[in-house]
This record gives sequence, C-alpha cells and structure tokens, in this order.
Amino acid sequence: MAESNNKPPRLGAKGAGTGSPGDSGNPTGYEMRLGFGTIAMLISATGMGLVPLFSRWATRTDMLDGAAGLNAGDSIGALMAVGRMGMGLVFFIILLVATRKVHLFKKLKLTPAIALGGLMIGLSLACYVTSTLLTTVSNAVLFIYIGPVICVLLARIFRKEPMSALQWICLAAVFVGMLFGENLIGFNESGFFVDFSLQMSTPEFPMKGIGDAFGLASGVFYGASMFFNGYRKDADTTARGVWNFLFAVLGAGVVTIILNSLGSMDPNMANWALNIHFTPFNWVGAVLLWIICGPIALGFLLVAGRNLPAADYGTIAYWEVPVAIFTGLVVFGEPLTVNTILGGILIIGGGAVPSIRGMIAGRKHKQEVEIRENLSARLEAEPVPEVAPAAKDAEAAAPASPAVTMRAVPGEPVKVTERLTHIATPLVFEPALTEDQLAAAFAQQGLQGFPAELDIAERTEDHVQMMKLDDLLLFAKESGAAAVTYDVTYFPHADEAEVSYQLRHLARELGISEEAIREVCADEISEYVELDAQRDANLPVHSIVEAYLGGTAFAWYGINEYPRLKRVILRKLAEGGQQAQQAFVRRASKVQVDLLEDY
Repeated sequence: MAESNNKPPRLGAKGAGTGSPGDSGNPTGYEMRLGFGTIAMLISATGMGLVPLFSRWATRTDMLDGAAGLNAGDSIGALMAVGRMGMGLVFFIILLVATRKVHLFKKLKLTPAIALGGLMIGLSLACYVTSTLLTTVSNAVLFIYIGPVICVLLARIFRKEPMSALQWICLAAVFVGMLFGENLIGFNESGFFVDFSLQMSTPEFPMKGIGDAFGLASGVFYGASMFFNGYRKDADTTARGVWNFLFAVLGAGVVTIILNSLGSMDPNMANWALNIHFTPFNWVGAVLLWIICGPIALGFLLVAGRNLPAADYGTIAYWEVPVAIFTGLVVFGEPLTVNTILGGILIIGGGAVPSIRGMIAGRKHKQEVEIRENLSARLEAEPVPEVAPAAKDAEAAAPASPAVTMRAVPGEPVKVTERLTHIATPLVFEPALTEDQLAAAFAQQGLQGFPAELDIAERTEDHVQMMKLDDLLLFAKESGAAAVTYDVTYFPHADEAEVSYQLRHLARELGISEEAIREVCADEISEYVELDAQRDANLPVHSIVEAYLGGTAFAWYGINEYPRLKRVILRKLAEGGQQAQQAFVRRASKVQVDLLEDY
C-alpha cells in the first residue's frame, strides 16, 4: 500500500498515478532499473496481499474456520493496523537517520494535507483489516480498490480537475463492479437478477454486512488519503513518510479506541471490546503481519518507486488483488462465484485501465524522446553540401554541364595542405562527359580507352585524385601508359523504386524508418520527383577515368549535379532554421513510434 506518495493522484491502483515513493529522494541522473523495480514491486504487492492471511492467523481461534470466532474482540483488526503502521513509522525513522535526512524532516513544514494524508491511510487500514475478519477476502480487497475512484471524485469536486470520458467510464465500471461483488446484481440459475436485499450474515461471517461496510469505508478513506497526498509535492518522500505514518498510527489508534469504548460501554456491543487472549500461534501471525506487511513490503515499495515509472508502479500494484483473492480461495476455501469474478474484473479494470494507459503513454513518450535525441544528433552531424550557383541552378533547371563546388566536410573528397595546420580547400569537379566526349579526349592524347565497372561510392583503395581530365591524360601519357579505363553512369528519371531506394539509405543514416520519412516528408518527396523530371536523362551524372601507374591508381571524376532526395530534405531544413528542424524531429519521432506500435 503506497501510503507515502507525493504527486497528484489519478485514477489507478493504490498509489497509481500518485508518484513513486522514492521520486523525491532520487539523485539527479539516476538510471531506473526496470527489471529490478518490477521484481521489487511484485514482492511489495505480494506482501500487501497477504494482509488477510496474517490478520486471520493473528486473531482467529481456528485460523481456517471463521465460525469459531476470534481470540479477541471485533475491534482487534484496528489494533493490528496500529501495529502495522507503528512498524512502518519505525522503518521510516530508521530510513530517515540512515539516509541522513533528519535535517529535511526538521525543515519540512507540517501542513493539514500531510497530516490528513497520514490520518486517512491509518483509518483506511484499520477498516480494511477489520473487514478481512468480518467478511470474505474478495469483498474486503475489492472494496478498498474503490479508493482511486474516490480520489478522482474528490479532485473533481474540490480541485475542479477535469474528468475525461475514459475516467467516467471507469468510474461507472467500478460502481457496477461493486454491485456484482455484493451480489446485488449478477447471474444465477435463472439468468440475470437484481436484488438489493443485502446478505448481512452467513454462518462463517455472522457480521458480513458490517464487514462489507468497513471494506467500503476503507476504500473511501484510501481515496481521501490519495487526494490529500496530491498536495505538497515538494516534500521529501522519507521526511514526509515519517509524518504520514505518525498520523496513520493515530488514525488507526482512534478507530481502535472508539470501537473498544463502544464495546466496553454498551452491553449490546460487547463483542467490540478488545478482550485480547492470543495464543502463541496468534502472536506469530501478528508479528508476521507487522513485519512482512510492514517494513519488508514498504522497503520493496520504496525500491520499486525508485526504479519504475509511476504508471508501471501503479499498475503492478494490482498484483495485491489476485494474491489476496488466491489466499481466500486456497487457504480459507472461500467460494469464488461468477459474480465475484465479474465484480473484480470491473473494479480492477476501472482502476487499472487508466494506469495501463498512462504506462503505455509513458513508454511511448520515452521512445519518442530517444528517437528525437538520436535524430537530432544525426541531423546535426549531417553536412549539408554547399553547391556553387551553377550547381544550384542545375538542381532547378538541370543544365548540361554545371561545375560543382564540394565543401570540405566529413565524407567528401578534399585536398588537404599540411603546413602548421590542416587547411581544407574547396574542390571544383569538372562536368561528367559522355562516352563520345571521353573517346575524343583520349584520342587527343593518343591513349586507348576501355570501359570498366568503376564506382565512386565503393572505392576503398588509396588513389591519387586529379581534378582536370587533361592533366590526368597528359600525366598518363608522359608516364608511359598506353591505355586508361573509364566508366559513365546515367540515371533515369526518378520513379517509385528510386524514391524507395533513396529513402532506405536516408532512413539508415537518420536512424528512423522509411515509412516515417515518407509520411513526414511527403512534400519534399514530391518536390524531388518534380525537380528530377526536369533533368535531361540523356546526360551522364558521373564519369570516371582511371590510369594505373606503378601499382597506384590515378583517377578523375566528372560530376553533373542532379537532384537527390536527401539533399532536398536537408536543404529545406537548413532554410527553415532551427524551428523547421525541431518540427521535423518531433513529427518524425511521433510517426516512428506510431509505426512501431503497428508491429
């Protein structure tokens, strides 16, 4: 039971949406260990779910037979809650000293919200333990889980917080679930029935109606506790926990005193007087209740709060319900009817659905943030080549032979002059030439030309690059070469296959899917296709000439600028500035996460 949460409560499990208990004390930059946090939360919720087992162990004359009565008065449940909350207080005081936060406790201003939050949780647990002794386990545990709904209603009434359609649906589901759980509506041999004549007594639970009322009260008080814990979010978890448990002990103590006083003063209510006559077996159960459901469960609760997002934390907390119901079914042989199951599904679902939705939204947001950061980093590292005016015109009008200026950026060929520092100078490529034009140039120098499969992108060996074709051919001739190799590349106009090819490459470079780029950059893709349609596809885009002399390759590259999808997209982002890039990153990351959900 997450008694010490700090953040504004939402509809969810006990503690769901109210913030993880360890949030306030987490050091900046702490990395959550989700697997460890999940295990810790399961252990904690299991400890909470064992409250009915240990409370009956500690109080019943015959642990497995409720009809045999209790070794104390009916108010003993509230006293068991005092012990459990007292152990919680001791645990938090030890934690306060061990973590050296005593100064934070002294500085923390005690406000009505902190006091009432603790008081309400004490009242809730006192009523809950009492309920586990007077009615079925399933009724007791399901009633306390109306708490999140009560919290939402209080927030709606007093803080004017809006309620979404989903929250109204969940509220209705919890209410209907209560009716099913109490057999006021449901199914029997005759079909669906509605019967508002409450079953106030059974052979095993002669005070079942009173027990159900205590269960309902436990849910109301728990919801009120969540509501008050929504204030003072600035308070340190451990320091606030001390105050919470102190007032929780007072709250449970008040219930114990009132019930015991009524039993002592009114003969008709003598069954409520404490009159404790525990056996050693009972005391073992009491100690286990106070320790396992106290420091152990609370300790793992803090570990879970430190390592789980609030929505995950709140959702896993619902593990307490099946643990408690399983205990009632297996240990105490309580029947589990269809109506009880339906009521449980509706109540748990009404509380858990918003938490699960928040958990999914939180993970989706985390994915978006990771993709956004990765994409931003890649875009910043991605150079936007500056092209000379002639080349810019080429991209717009596709002239025959533009000269291209490539800036000295990572991944581009550069001429480097080594002096005291490295000086990168721009390189101007000559236009690409056709086969006939190359043949004429070779003949002028008396060289033979032979076609070969040459590829700029796949070149890996060291080579000497010469920027003028005439210089390369004259050098080859003077060096005694009789022939050179060449390759001429033509690109047809871009079609869907070419768009997909370029998108795949860009997707790998940016770390997002092709589909995401296609959706976000639909306008840029259309612009690219239109620009490329203006290009003369009969002109080559690349020409390469190579001569091998003394085991070294000497090469000349001719390039005719042509539209490329990557360049169109990056140039648009560059023109739009930081705002355009941020908008692209936000949209692309969201689309990427949506696409991941589809798979």
